[in-house]
Amino acid sequence: MDDKAQYKMALRLAKRALDYIANYGTPPTPHAFEIFYTVCAGLNPKLNEAVASIVARSRKVTAADAERLYEEYISKSSAPEQVQTIGSKMSHEMSALLNLLGTAAQTASSYQSSLDHAEEHLGNSADGSQLANLVKALQSATREMSRANAEVTTNIETTRAQVEQLEDCLKVVREESSKDGLTGLVNRKQLDLVLDENLVKARTNGSSLCLMVIDIDRFRAFNDTHGHAAGDSALRYVASCVKSNIKGQDSAGRYGGEELAVILPETTIEHAMSLAERIRHLVNARHLVKKATGESMGRISVSIGLTECHGEESPEQCYGRVEQCLVSAKAAGRNQVSITPSSEKIAEADEDLGPADDALDTPDQAVSVASNA
Repeated sequence: MDDKAQYKMALRLAKRALDYIANYGTPPTPHAFEIFYTVCAGLNPKLNEAVASIVARSRKVTAADAERLYEEYISKSSAPEQVQTIGSKMSHEMSALLNLLGTAAQTASSYQSSLDHAEEHLGNSADGSQLANLVKALQSATREMSRANAEVTTNIETTRAQVEQLEDCLKVVREESSKDGLTGLVNRKQLDLVLDENLVKARTNGSSLCLMVIDIDRFRAFNDTHGHAAGDSALRYVASCVKSNIKGQDSAGRYGGEELAVILPETTIEHAMSLAERIRHLVNARHLVKKATGESMGRISVSIGLTECHGEESPEQCYGRVEQCLVSAKAAGRNQVSITPSSEKIAEADEDLGPADDALDTPDQAVSVASNA
């Protein structure tokens, strides 16, 4: 979509958002504008459903409704202060534009009245002097109409540029607020939203959905041996291995600590297993070194829990089962994929198993070097 088309789309969405605010009697606050702009853009299906439910029940969206909707569906997935600032500015620009269009409409109405007046006098067979006066009046009205149109055009162009800039800022804020700063993957909040949305789709369409959680083996010992900066680099390396292997509708995020999660819509458990094994092999294929000192850090491995989710389940149920699968992979010796929960106790897969078991695996054979570790 080119810049002109993007502008028209943004302006249309903003106008519709303001129409909704007026139609449902909602106080025109920045939060209300953000809510209805998001609804019009279709960016959050859950928000659309919530608004539709409120409207069906009471035919209006009160200030209290708007604040509750904002808190539940907007602020949790964005940077509230920045979004509020941008929303306030955009609301101001839209209000100014609507006022400008109202003034233009009044000018056009006045011009039409001048034309009607002239037509009335011409119909009464006006003499030469009256015709001269009518022509002068029409010339004056035409000049005023031309001036008003020029002013509207200039101000609309200025508003267009400002709205485009605000749209860009809002897009950046939303993207940044949904990312994990270390890995570049989505953060846990966004991950939860994506899983919830895909469970709804799976329930509606009967499509398959898989979830995997990836955990770096003996990560605590790695940090203790090589330092937290090296640990961060190792986590970024694993994240890059994940990113390079997912595509399309797949989503990867930081689940917590050294754990990453991957959501795989419309993916069978067989294909998900193949992907998990590919990621596991890729992570373990490189010999990590510190860039600054050239110090060898050996190779790292990951354990992966994998499960197939069902539409009728909650995100918590899916996470609970995949975590059990991860525990099974750890308890069975690490560096493997498990799709079947084990009856082993979680403590058996705990990182803190003592010095001998915490020692980092460092195979003797030569392997390639990870440049960012």
